[in-house]
Amino acid sequence: MPENSDSRRREWFELGVDAFTRARPGAPRLYCCPFCVRGFDAPAPEALSFEHVPPKNVGGKPLVLTCRKCNNTHGSDLDAHIKAGRDLGEILEGKRPTWARLRSGDGAMAVKATLGADAVSLVEVAGKSNPTARDAMAAHLEGLVGTDATGSEFDLEFSIRHDEWRERIGWLRVAYLYLFALFGYNFILRPELNPIREQFRNPAERIVPQIIKHMTESAEENHIVSIFSPRNLRGIGVQLGRWMLFFPGFLETESFYDRLAELPERGHLSLSGKALPFPEGPAFLCDFHPEAIRYLVPPESLDGGDELHDD
Repeated sequence: MPENSDSRRREWFELGVDAFTRARPGAPRLYCCPFCVRGFDAPAPEALSFEHVPPKNVGGKPLVLTCRKCNNTHGSDLDAHIKAGRDLGEILEGKRPTWARLRSGDGAMAVKATLGADAVSLVEVAGKSNPTARDAMAAHLEGLVGTDATGSEFDLEFSIRHDEWRERIGWLRVAYLYLFALFGYNFILRPELNPIREQFRNPAERIVPQIIKHMTESAEENHIVSIFSPRNLRGIGVQLGRWMLFFPGFLETESFYDRLAELPERGHLSLSGKALPFPEGPAFLCDFHPEAIRYLVPPESLDGGDELHDD
């Protein structure tokens, strides 16, 4: 079945409608976008689009439906910075060349540069330099032949449109979509997640920086975990490479953001809990099987000591 087929769109639409009405009994039969929380009564392509998770330009696959407006806006505001961040990392590690400009004195030329640990490889790109600046650079280089060039200064310039903060929010968005596909509306429509949706709507602001942590070591495998201990970190954690993203669980949510603010932004964390699978499509487990919520909290919490919120 083609990944963007009308039959798959219809299937996911109906599944989402059923999940939403189970999570919100009495609500109109609509598909609710997990970002803007607007309702849609038909799976029209101009209204709802397949959401690739992670973004398609870094190898993601369709996971859920979101409204086209949110998909397009987040694509330029957030997803583009995920791709740029990956490109920048590969450039700095010497895994891919980049367009650059080599300057010295009055000369300059366009080059393809590959950065290495001990050396930089430069290849001129014919026809891409200003002729006068290129000739000045060539004359300068020829003048260095056979001389001690120690102390000669060269500037290598390259640019990439990358904002690390927006990249971080982009990965938070990826984690949010995984949890939406896995748990459904009973998880994401809780008021505790309102600040996260507000962050997506206002990417220039730092609304929830405390829930986005930079790990000392990148994870070999991405994972989702319902965190049981330490107790002050109870919730849902999603590690995606070097980023650890925290979401409020179903217990002890009142001071969740304050507790996360006490953790350093970078470092190492030792967590234990229940490992959860990455969804390959919309499952909405907590909507169709509300009893599943009880498996996401520590066993001792089911003895009556903690209040379980599953509405």
